[in-house]
Amino acid sequence: MEIVQPLGTDEIYALYARYISARHQDGDMYPPSREQFDSFLLGDVPTQRFLAFRLRHKLVAIMVADELDDGWSAVYSFFEPDLAARSLGSFMILRLIELSQQRTLPYVYLGYYIKDCGKMNYKLNFSPCQQYRDKKWAIIKAR
Repeated sequence: MEIVQPLGTDEIYALYARYISARHQDGDMYPPSREQFDSFLLGDVPTQRFLAFRLRHKLVAIMVADELDDGWSAVYSFFEPDLAARSLGSFMILRLIELSQQRTLPYVYLGYYIKDCGKMNYKLNFSPCQQYRDKKWAIIKAR
């Protein structure tokens, strides 16, 4: 894994476009466009990092995350759709947890969880998983 600068990189956008085309044809991110990619992921956020994962020198996955004072916050991740069997999404989360531990940061934030959105259920595989509800944090039970 390496932290890379995303600006002007066609390699990262090409991976993003393949991912969106293969996995999100039912959403508002489809069809992918460079303009949509730039506005979504290339904002002026000084804490934002692009974590690049390569397999035999080929870019296979990207996790966009914010490096915070108390942990890492996953913004978005995408990977080579032909390698879905390798569970690259879960691998990137585990790597983010490891990176947080190396820097002695106590938290990894996986972002919003919407119970009725099947594409977000993977978040329950990582515990403890907490949800802010009724003005307090509560542990969500794994499936």
